[in-house]
Amino acid sequence: MNATTQRYRKAGEAKDIDMLMSTLAPAVVFRSPLSSRAGFAGHAQVRQLFTVALGALRDLRYHTDVGDDRTRMLAATARLGRHELEEAALVRLGDDDLIEEVTLWIRPLPALTAMMAALGPGLARAAGRPAVAAFVGASVRPLAFMTEFGDRTMVPLVTPKGDRPPAGLWR
Repeated sequence: MNATTQRYRKAGEAKDIDMLMSTLAPAVVFRSPLSSRAGFAGHAQVRQLFTVALGALRDLRYHTDVGDDRTRMLAATARLGRHELEEAALVRLGDDDLIEEVTLWIRPLPALTAMMAALGPGLARAAGRPAVAAFVGASVRPLAFMTEFGDRTMVPLVTPKGDRPPAGLWR
């Protein structure tokens, strides 16, 4: 296990933004799971993102950290409102052992759209743009509703009864 990613994991679980930022290179790049157009670069932008994201998440627990000295894959579970989610983060470290790049994936889709519904307005509010926060919130709510409805109502209609996985992420 890498000492930097171990501190990154500990900081995320504790919601310790200062410790988390100490693991990141000054020019860190964060690649969003929501859109290829949504990227964050540098400490100021990534701090704002992580502050909003960690404020929305509960029970963040990392369970996997694999890779080599330069590239790590971290996996975690968390809760966002009533959603259980899983995240995977591809982390690239520089020569100074600080994280230079984070690319994040989140599943399942209802949790991802719930994250979008929490982050978009939260980031706009943090940037002092309350009108944009209201507009983004109103725009994302239908998508979050549709994915939740589809997961709850439509997926069971097309999933063979004998092949359904156990409910929940934690067994």
